[in-house]
Amino acid sequence: MITSKDNRRIKDLRKLHKKKYRGRLNRFLIEGEHLVEEAVIYNQTVHTVILSEDYVSDGLDVKNRDLMFVSRDVMKSLSLLETPPGIMAEVSYSPPESSGQRVLLLDCVQDPGNLGTLIRTADAFGFDKVVLSPDTVDVFSEKVLRSAQGSTFHIDIVVEEAAGAVRGFEGTVLGTALHGALPLGDIDVPAGPLMLVLGNEGSGVSSEVLSTVDLKVKIEMSGQSESLNVGIAGGILMHHFRA
Repeated sequence: MITSKDNRRIKDLRKLHKKKYRGRLNRFLIEGEHLVEEAVIYNQTVHTVILSEDYVSDGLDVKNRDLMFVSRDVMKSLSLLETPPGIMAEVSYSPPESSGQRVLLLDCVQDPGNLGTLIRTADAFGFDKVVLSPDTVDVFSEKVLRSAQGSTFHIDIVVEEAAGAVRGFEGTVLGTALHGALPLGDIDVPAGPLMLVLGNEGSGVSSEVLSTVDLKVKIEMSGQSESLNVGIAGGILMHHFRA
């Protein structure tokens, strides 16, 4: 039982709350039994399962894992949640194989909740690969992981320069735009592989990336709002083009 927040191992784990350490070590933290269970089921590399002294499992079997038991105060120092769930894990991401038939590319999406929602929605509608531009928010941050609800482990997620990823894609590429775009209802589901490109919450898909897509698409709206949240727009589009 580790009872000191100044324990060297605990200090090292807390560093994983920062992006630079997650990138350097290729490790991140997940919280809650659901995320830990998803990581185990989907063959992620689970280095350590961290359990609070008062944690009671709902049935998750971690007996064959490297376990670390900590006091409530230590768990609070590791958790970013107001009420720590009592179970965490130190994980390295292992991407699953993807079909390449449905790909979502996100160009400079900045809100963690939006990114998590888009990953979860991609998972729901058969987009089994997600490409993130280097300036997109870190996919392994706590808020993104919590919003994705385990879908992070179901999908092949890569970081790649957006325009290059579009040019290298062997299939039809659709990019969202407000101007010079076809209404979604006028576009048939293309045969073969499809890449859907969504952009930044404020500025949309960059002009450089839009210049490389095959078709520009927009969602028709009958109300007074000028635009949709990128997570909502992504849900509408991915449902329309679902696998």
